[in-house]
Amino acid sequence: MTNPINSRFCHQVLFLMLLVVLYLVPFFSVAEAASLSLSPTTGVYTANSTFTTKVIVNTEGKSVNAAEGTLAFNPNELSVVSVNRSGSIFNLWVTEPTFSNSAGTISFSGGLPSGFSLQTGTIMNVTFRTKGAGTARVNFKNGSVLANDGRGTNILTTMNGGSFTIQAASTAPEPEVIEYVAPANTPQAPSVTSVTHPDTSAWYKNNVAELKWSTPRDVTGVRTLLNEVPTSVPTKVYDNVINNIKLTDLPEGESYFHVQFRNQDGWGKVTHYRLAVDTKSPTAIKISHLEEVDLSSPEQVLKVDVEDETTKVNRFMVKLDSDEAYEYIDKSGSSTILLFGLEPGYHSVIIEAFDQAGNSIIGTHSFTIEAFDRPIFTEYPSEINEEVIPVIKGKTRPESTVQIYINKIGAEPNEHVLMSNEVGEFIFIPEGTFSNGVYELSAIATDKFGAQSDVSESIRIAVQQPGYLRIGSFIVSVLSVIVPLIVLTFVLILGAWYMLLYVRRFRKKVRIESVEALEILHREFSVLQKILQDQELILQDSRKTKKLTRAEINMVDVLDKALRSSQEKVEKEMRDVTELTEKQNNA
Repeated sequence: MTNPINSRFCHQVLFLMLLVVLYLVPFFSVAEAASLSLSPTTGVYTANSTFTTKVIVNTEGKSVNAAEGTLAFNPNELSVVSVNRSGSIFNLWVTEPTFSNSAGTISFSGGLPSGFSLQTGTIMNVTFRTKGAGTARVNFKNGSVLANDGRGTNILTTMNGGSFTIQAASTAPEPEVIEYVAPANTPQAPSVTSVTHPDTSAWYKNNVAELKWSTPRDVTGVRTLLNEVPTSVPTKVYDNVINNIKLTDLPEGESYFHVQFRNQDGWGKVTHYRLAVDTKSPTAIKISHLEEVDLSSPEQVLKVDVEDETTKVNRFMVKLDSDEAYEYIDKSGSSTILLFGLEPGYHSVIIEAFDQAGNSIIGTHSFTIEAFDRPIFTEYPSEINEEVIPVIKGKTRPESTVQIYINKIGAEPNEHVLMSNEVGEFIFIPEGTFSNGVYELSAIATDKFGAQSDVSESIRIAVQQPGYLRIGSFIVSVLSVIVPLIVLTFVLILGAWYMLLYVRRFRKKVRIESVEALEILHREFSVLQKILQDQELILQDSRKTKKLTRAEINMVDVLDKALRSSQEKVEKEMRDVTELTEKQNNA
């Protein structure tokens, strides 16, 4: 038989175990963790020397997009020489890495919009100078690492500083530089000048040097020497005083020309003239991107590694695509060049690197800036009328600048600029209505880091009048054609009718006139014939014989026939006109 006390005790133990498990589950389920640390975290260095340590982030495989923090050190033990973000996984800096040697702090705040998901990555490099002997510590005062989850979750769980051992510097004496001491009353050091190598601190690619100097009157001798020791005493004596010299085949690197005057009291002070020669071009150039580069960013950092046997390379001529070449001086010594304002697409860069003597080598590099996904129009009307203001919605990257291009077919395009919200949505509402026509809309987005998208697919919006206005416009259009046509037809009919009446009246009048003309013609010709006959009789009565001559008879006959012929012809034409008018009237 089961003991009820033991059973109750077992239930209580199980209940307590369950509570413990439920309490510990949230702690054991935290798998997303990140840490900030230094690399290296330890080291042994001598006093008054420099060393460099990296600030790195360990993501444990989780994608992160930002980190910030503050490092603290003892200013009596260490001082910061420089903070360099070359090779950093971050390309956007809210706060550039800064330091204060008086306060003993280093601060940073950077990010990578696309996220970083490798195991470890370098945030920046810090170069320290050691001071007194002892143990110098560099620790994180605060920090955060934000997950690339859209919510900015801080997943930082550990911050590991560093401890560095500083040893006292060696007490071995520096090698003593022995300088020639001139006797009293001897000449001063010669003042040397050169047209080929005028600057003693510069480098030249000319290995032939021409030097000259002025010689005082009391100088009785000159001696010279060319070697690589800065403080040598000349050994070659010229009893015949010279005031210039030409040195050929100067060796590569730094050499020194030594010259000294002599008078009756002895050899005077020595002039040491530095000659720096580099006749050889750099032997190799390599141009590359830094690791973990974001090729969608409009800013790119190129690493330029140049090998030169003699001098340093810190001057570059940079030509990007078809732009004019520009000069870049690398003052930091990082051998990096920043390119900015890059648009999506293929780019090529030509870099000519110059050493300190002016010798150069040319390298090329090409890369492609990737555009992020094009904006998408999610809501828009395909047809509207003139009285409606359209509302157009779309989606792109969060907090981006969106350029909307409106192109009415047959007109100049217009541009409107707006911003997307924190989730990437944007709404475009025109300031006024659209006039009749067909409009094409497209968009380009630029995110807050300067990266640019491809052009969106175009959408079309047709703007036309409402239905009743279209019908009314159609009726007005039809009537505007038909009414003038009817009026014109009526005018044409009225005109034709009037012309018909006019022609008929005219024909009637012509007929009457032609009849009257015919009668008058007949009467007038009869009168002429009567006159001719009367003249004939008068002529006969005037003759004693009462007879006409043959010639006179013929003349009278001719005139009579002519009058009759003319009468017949004119009467015939008049009758034809009369008959024609009568036929037209009958028709």
